[in-house]
Amino acid sequence: MRRDGKDSSRLVLVDLARVAALLFMIQGHALDALLAPAYRVGVLFDGWLFLRGLTAPVFFTLSGVSFTVASMKSWDAYARPSWKVLRRLGRFSFFILLGYAIHLPAGSLRDFQFVDAVGWQSWFQVDVLQCIGLALLGLQIMALLAATPARLACWSAVAAAAVILLTPLVWAVDWLGLVPMPLAAYLNARTGSYFSLFPWAGYVFFGAASGYLVREWSVEGKSIRMLAVSGAVLGAAGLLLIQPLMLLYVHLDFWKTSPSLFLIRAGCVCFLLTLFAWIAARFNVPHRACRVLAQESLLIYFVHLCILYGSIWNPGLRQMLGASLAPLPALGAICVLIVSMLLLAWSWNWFKRAEPRRSYVLRFAVLLLALYRPWPWV
Repeated sequence: MRRDGKDSSRLVLVDLARVAALLFMIQGHALDALLAPAYRVGVLFDGWLFLRGLTAPVFFTLSGVSFTVASMKSWDAYARPSWKVLRRLGRFSFFILLGYAIHLPAGSLRDFQFVDAVGWQSWFQVDVLQCIGLALLGLQIMALLAATPARLACWSAVAAAAVILLTPLVWAVDWLGLVPMPLAAYLNARTGSYFSLFPWAGYVFFGAASGYLVREWSVEGKSIRMLAVSGAVLGAAGLLLIQPLMLLYVHLDFWKTSPSLFLIRAGCVCFLLTLFAWIAARFNVPHRACRVLAQESLLIYFVHLCILYGSIWNPGLRQMLGASLAPLPALGAICVLIVSMLLLAWSWNWFKRAEPRRSYVLRFAVLLLALYRPWPWV
């Protein structure tokens, strides 16, 4: 098979997996915000909780995979200082800024003088966008220092191992007494962070190393077999190391800091990628539609969070409805939300391509409005 055919199939695999993770994330957040407590019991719900627990690892891992695949496609441009590198660094920095914007503690800039200690701590908590953005910035720095994609993959694997092995030790320290709160929030969950660098950046680095293998493996049976074997090896290693790691680390929370859980989840991610690789190889996947949705994943992530959980700009469904819906109405709300997000992504992607200058003006205007407008319902 020609190289470009392989690259096309690999991109289908990555985009298809990202779209699936995106849709599962939307329904996970929607059920979390809307489903009544009486229905959050039973084997079915427990199974859903397990699958939902894989959403973040898949999302973080695919961020690393996408980084490596895109870097290898234009390695000479990304492995040395260039405008492409500068734009990429700007995009990753924007992820971090947007992550803080979601948790803004005041309705306008002038209201920051009234923010109390709880508000500042809530603002500084690290969420998905800050963690991914900072991890990708680190990967780009490694790409500038690495001479080859293979070396970048090796460094990424070492970084992943270091993050995961250090996580129990980092979480045992109260960093608030040693470093400023904005920095401490990146290290563990003591300040309320949902996705601190330890352990979540490890999935991004793991994905970056995996992206090299995904691109190098054939998209035929070998790719599927190797992904399946990798999943089995990682999962088995995680299960076998549970007890030894419990004895090795003094402070170890299996569900939050254990390297064993990382290996088990990484194995599950490999199995899911195996499924998507099989689908991409067997069926005529609409690559353009998947690519559009994958490109607008940031927009979908930001907007659906504002709709469900609210923000300083708007009340969310959780504030208006709360966890009060039965399964069928909740399913209906999920379908409406997913369709709305798909239409938004396709419409915005079309508008950016058809009217690039106007799209920049619109984004700038929305940003100014968000910073200035003291919303009356806040």
